[in-house]
Amino acid sequence: MAENQLAAAKLTPRAGDIFKGLWASLFYTSESPKSVLICSSNPREGATTIACGLALAGSNGSDNGAANGESEMVSSTGRVVLVDFNLRTPAVSNMLNVANGLGVSDVLLGQKDLSEAIQHVGPGQMDLLTAGSKCGKVLEILHADRVKSVLEELQKRYDHIIIDAAPVNPYPDARILSEFVGAVVLVARCRRTPREVLLQARKMLQTGGGKIAGVVLNMRTYPIPRFVYRRV
Repeated sequence: MAENQLAAAKLTPRAGDIFKGLWASLFYTSESPKSVLICSSNPREGATTIACGLALAGSNGSDNGAANGESEMVSSTGRVVLVDFNLRTPAVSNMLNVANGLGVSDVLLGQKDLSEAIQHVGPGQMDLLTAGSKCGKVLEILHADRVKSVLEELQKRYDHIIIDAAPVNPYPDARILSEFVGAVVLVARCRRTPREVLLQARKMLQTGGGKIAGVVLNMRTYPIPRFVYRRV
């Protein structure tokens, strides 16, 4: 397993609080999933940002001087792996400032062992599986049996699996993946994603067997001072 220092991807205190809240909503329930697929209807809605932020918060990689209770809550989550299954336009490695070397595509093609492709990107208990070096002919790479095998192996090794995937409406990738994960989170960009487009994506995922956990409204702005919302 390769080792990397995650120097440029720490969450700000405000972002850390938001993502820790999202983590708690997903994983601190009676029906907590072990694996979560993060995707959007269309490109550029922020799914990769949400996936990275969620993994950082859950792995305690967002240690920004939070209160003791919050730090204890996050540090008790166990081992987390972030997987870049967006073989169309992989962006996780750039966002986390690590090399996109061996990864998902190499493992699915049987050219590398899973242990060789996983990188540790501390601080915290976070590992990373990038998209990999063989990202052509995506549908040939995303063979259902191979995908299932890789995800089952990851479930044996990790307590939580966060997966970033290509947009749902243009590509079938997320629909293929959704069958093998515990829950799916759709990301919609505020004032940009039409409701009809989001409903179409949800229908496609559910057709593939996906269990929709909820929708994250990304890039929301507050038209009135934020403190007012706390009094509503």
